Amino acid sequence: MLKSLKIALFVIAVCFSQLSSAERIRDLVTIEGVRDNALVGYGLVVGLDGTGDQTSQTPFTTQSLSNMLSQLGVTIPPGTNMQLKNVAAVIVTSNLPAFSRSGQKVDVVVSSLGNAKSLRGGTLLMTPLKGTDNQVYAIAQGNIIVSGASASGGGSSVQVNQQSGGIITDGATVERELPSSFGSNSTLNLYLKNDDFSLAQQISNAINRSGRGGLATAIDSRTVQVELPTGTANQSRFIADIENLNINIGPINAKVVLNSRTGSVAMNREVTLDSCAIAQGSLTVEVNQQQEVNQPNAPLAGGQAVVTDNTQVSVRQSGGAIQKVDSSANLNNVIRALNSLGATPNDLMAILQAMKSAGCLRADLEII
Repeated sequence: MLKSLKIALFVIAVCFSQLSSAERIRDLVTIEGVRDNALVGYGLVVGLDGTGDQTSQTPFTTQSLSNMLSQLGVTIPPGTNMQLKNVAAVIVTSNLPAFSRSGQKVDVVVSSLGNAKSLRGGTLLMTPLKGTDNQVYAIAQGNIIVSGASASGGGSSVQVNQQSGGIITDGATVERELPSSFGSNSTLNLYLKNDDFSLAQQISNAINRSGRGGLATAIDSRTVQVELPTGTANQSRFIADIENLNINIGPINAKVVLNSRTGSVAMNREVTLDSCAIAQGSLTVEVNQQQEVNQPNAPLAGGQAVVTDNTQVSVRQSGGAIQKVDSSANLNNVIRALNSLGATPNDLMAILQAMKSAGCLRADLEII
């Protein structure tokens, strides 16, 4: 069971990119000013089945309930000790999309602020959601959906996860529209999702060749500035047209992403290794590159010698047999071999860091 758990910790997600692929501009850039805006609010959840805040340790819950009841015309006598096992103080968060209009619905996330055990079955009372300018942009209210509890086998097996938070689908109504300058500017910036001078120039060239009007200029590795026609409707039509233009993208930089908590590894292309020898605990990884000379014909027959690089990779554990890996120095194969030897996430992280420091890992290494 332990061995299978260790192996399960390493989820190898390998996405090998082709030599050239066509991507739409809309998948490569974001548009200036078109983004979500964060909203936050403080509210109360009622209707809990005895799993609410312990008011002796969360006095703000009692204070909030007293203020709310006073607004509804209910006066609480001073000194009253309210035992509110069915009430919880919560923080409500949401994202207000660009160009949202009054009356539209958005989802909200409700998270316990005090020591409530569970928000399951609770109802969020009317909660104003404010932006960074302290203005109310939406009002949230509704029944909370809490996931994370399941039962099987007639209830004999119960699994309970985090229940101090939940969501309300379409739980908030937009009350105030965000001010927008769209349609009033003569230029627009397209921001690349990844820094790349070559890609920025390709996008600029594609827009200029499209014949749809508007001059595009690559400002830097992340910004492409486009001249827009006048009028909101014309600008919307122009942006819709250039968003669907295809860009031929070559191979991107090799990158390895390691999750230090789970041990999962993701690679965006085939990552190769140079010669190196790494020792981590009882594990050893060796990469040897040798040149082989092949001469298909005899010298007198005029055959030409062909020099090829031959790479041998081996992974072994102290006291165990050497495991030969595929003849190509492929990091994916090395990690699979380490899995079979029971390497832990810490071992994998240390080995990859050592390979990067030694200069034998031909990729950018990111640890999250």
